[in-house]
Amino acid sequence: KEIVEELPFAFLGANIFDNEWEEPAFEARKMFERGGVKIGVIGQAFPYTPIANPRWMFPNWSFGIREDEIARQVEAVRAEGAQLVVLLSHNVFDVDRKMAARVEGIDIILCGHTHDALPAPLKVGKTLLIATGSNGKFVSRLDLDVGADGLKDFRYRLIPIFADVISPDAEMTALVEKVRAPYADELKR
Repeated sequence: KEIVEELPFAFLGANIFDNEWEEPAFEARKMFERGGVKIGVIGQAFPYTPIANPRWMFPNWSFGIREDEIARQVEAVRAEGAQLVVLLSHNVFDVDRKMAARVEGIDIILCGHTHDALPAPLKVGKTLLIATGSNGKFVSRLDLDVGADGLKDFRYRLIPIFADVISPDAEMTALVEKVRAPYADELKR
């Protein structure tokens, strides 16, 4: 929670609940306006966090897919006037694909955790699934045409990042070297 409180952006986790009271542990959604379009963004943390990590790291929280909660959040942002609904997801791609088929009203799912990059969005019903890959190998560019009735059209490009042709930032490189220095022998091993 200390890390979350220091973030310069919203931390959204619709599927993270307090174990004692079964109440949301974090903000589930946030509304944005870009280009005159009202956008509802819903956050979804990795549902298997307690299985994939030591339980002592978050003993008071429960996770899970919580499909019904996501559906409630979609309804809420639509009621708040969202013309576009984005699920910022860490579900894994197969879970996102299933959620797109089962939860109505999500326009775009930005997929995380699987680390695969899709050259084009996958459309499930009316929902676009975008998977950009991992570790900064690609950047996705998604241009949207949104009207009063919602998403009308889109253009998409998966842009490769060629790290070997980009000069590293000198200040960041120096910081990384400084932080790694005490562990140099172990890192060489």
